[in-house]
Amino acid sequence: MKKWALVVLALYGLIIIIFTFPVTILSFLSLDPKNNINLKAFEELFTHWPYWVGFALFLAAQAALLDVHVDLTDRRPVSQRSIVPVVVFSSLLMALLVAGIVLAINETVSQGKNMKEWLALAALGASWVVWGCVFYVWSRKLAPQSFLERIRLSFFRGSILELLVAVPLHILARYRNYCCAGFGTFLGIAFGLAVMLCSFGPGVFFLFTERWKKLHPR
Repeated sequence: MKKWALVVLALYGLIIIIFTFPVTILSFLSLDPKNNINLKAFEELFTHWPYWVGFALFLAAQAALLDVHVDLTDRRPVSQRSIVPVVVFSSLLMALLVAGIVLAINETVSQGKNMKEWLALAALGASWVVWGCVFYVWSRKLAPQSFLERIRLSFFRGSILELLVAVPLHILARYRNYCCAGFGTFLGIAFGLAVMLCSFGPGVFFLFTERWKKLHPR
């Protein structure tokens, strides 16, 4: 089953890369042609190291979740060594959602001027610790399958909340004059979509393995 987990992981990474360009263009597309960013600026996004660091982070989180699912599917015992990466990366993704909301609200309040990015960094660090503790407690009290399902639901619900906050604030930023659209609200949308996609990966793999078992009972 490990090879199919790698297929799901590769598809997840491919979807993020494919969606990056159109989502970025739509987020910064302005009704006023004078405020639009040229296509070359969008293309340069793929040469910036922060983009690839973020890409690697989301890919690592998905890989950690799928690794535990492979152990459960193959009926191997789930060790603490497998759970630790899930707790670390999953809590970091939840922290990114919190930081994205702080960025969006901060940008809206400041109207793009004198933004306090340190607030988002502080929220990121604090929420990473809090969610790490929450996920660790869950890992000790719940069965591995229930633990992963709880994390997946947390991803999905958190990403929905993120988008409910970031998208309206991003639309509001379009009607202001400091930019064609807000960058802080854009990061909130990007984090929300990436985490939502991450929540689907283990579910897709689980459905596939269940179907595979029915077709190949031996």
